[in-house]
Amino acid sequence: MASTFFKNRRVYLLTSVAYMGSLLFGYDTGVMGSVLALKAFKQDFGLPTTSNGFNNARNAYVASNVVSLLTAGCFFGAILAGFLNERFGRRYSLMFFSVIFLIGAAVQTAAHHEIGMIYGGRVIAGLGIGGMSAITPVYVSENCPPNIRGRVAGLFQLFLVTGSTFAYWLDYGVSLRIPVSTKQWRVPVAIQLIPGGVMLAGLFFLKESPRWLMTNNRHAEAATSLAYIRCESEDHPEVVAELAEIRAALEEELMATEGVTWKEVILPGNRYRFIVAFCLMFWQQASGTNSIGYYAPQIFQTVGLSKSSSSLFATGVYGTVKMITTGIFLLVGIDRLGRKWSLVGGAAWMSAMMIIIASVLATHPPVVGSGTVSKASIAMVTMIYLYVIGYSASWGPVPWVYLGEIFPTRLRAYGVSMGSATQWLFNFMWTKITPEAINNIKWRTFLMFGILCACMSVFAFLFIKETKGKTLEEMDVLFGAVSAEQRRDDVERAMMEKKETAHIEHETAAPLKV
Repeated sequence: MASTFFKNRRVYLLTSVAYMGSLLFGYDTGVMGSVLALKAFKQDFGLPTTSNGFNNARNAYVASNVVSLLTAGCFFGAILAGFLNERFGRRYSLMFFSVIFLIGAAVQTAAHHEIGMIYGGRVIAGLGIGGMSAITPVYVSENCPPNIRGRVAGLFQLFLVTGSTFAYWLDYGVSLRIPVSTKQWRVPVAIQLIPGGVMLAGLFFLKESPRWLMTNNRHAEAATSLAYIRCESEDHPEVVAELAEIRAALEEELMATEGVTWKEVILPGNRYRFIVAFCLMFWQQASGTNSIGYYAPQIFQTVGLSKSSSSLFATGVYGTVKMITTGIFLLVGIDRLGRKWSLVGGAAWMSAMMIIIASVLATHPPVVGSGTVSKASIAMVTMIYLYVIGYSASWGPVPWVYLGEIFPTRLRAYGVSMGSATQWLFNFMWTKITPEAINNIKWRTFLMFGILCACMSVFAFLFIKETKGKTLEEMDVLFGAVSAEQRRDDVERAMMEKKETAHIEHETAAPLKV
């Protein structure tokens, strides 16, 4: 394990810098969900301070706007990323979107008594986060060796939940330690500028994706970049073989489509991948996870933890459970259990937990104004924790890993951009309607999510193909874009061409004997 980690140390370094974007997404969602429950924020922006959860229509309306506007910005950022990612490369595109995020974070921090500034800052920050979410899975997957790709690419989710967990506990801390004032909510909102700045600075020291360089006919730079990330020399057999496989896959794509990128999408092997990616990200949002993640303090108040400090503490525990489970799953689960069965089992587990929550909330609703926490409320909080354990070991990290690995090189940026935009579109929808749903249909909201989770399990069983242990170029064979025999022949031909080119260069460079 130690030797594998050391050999792939540059992969992990690249991942740590790139996934700061995921940490920012987690932090920004977590911090605002908890800030909305702070009395100081309500006072500064003229919101009712005497109601808890979503029992007040005004609080529910503002909360849904603050959260959903971020996801609206993310949707457009993800779409824009698809074009910038292909035109300017992974690294420079990430730099651009990190600057956009920093501007949005600064606007939120500077807001004072005008909820419109919060709204505007959320949209701008969302553009940055959405763009980063569409690029980082591509950038990391294209640099990962197949034997650790599931674990490393899945760190996207671990960074995300680490960011949200830190935000949850920070908000709990400021609610206890900082008196009710503007400073109480402004400090946690401002802290997001730190990881944003770290990410921007770190990107200056990384190299471009070798697959993107190869796509743009920059073969020498691609060889240098791949050798660097693999900690080997450019003539090492593993580096030579991987470059040959990348080159063979690109040549096959060009021959099949004559260089017209948009036609590639409708080819049978690619069409299936795009449809599965769209459905996968749709179902991830239909699980109800972000509805709980964004509004955790208010939801804990809804199920019976009426005090603000109690709900914030429960939210911190929720984030911690999510972070620990995600880390364990990435370490020992995703590359052993695989993608398909993790999704099938996780969805079934989440469905059971949501239906139990709905049943308890329907039969034992919390007593408004009660100073104690009932056994039914404790049971519902426990079910929420068990639900997030199932999510963190399945539909949390796996869709992002799957999205980053299934597409061919020439379509990967567009495919991940489409999947990411889908995620943000339905993220926006669910986060917009969740406060209103809980305010109006109560326990039936959780029943709805339980039914949707059951449908997710069926979808994964029927349509998800197992990808663990396969190289990115082998995905073409798995999804039927090319036969295994053709790929093998093309790789052998690419390696022969490489050897012939090297031999000719050697003969040309050799001094003449007299």
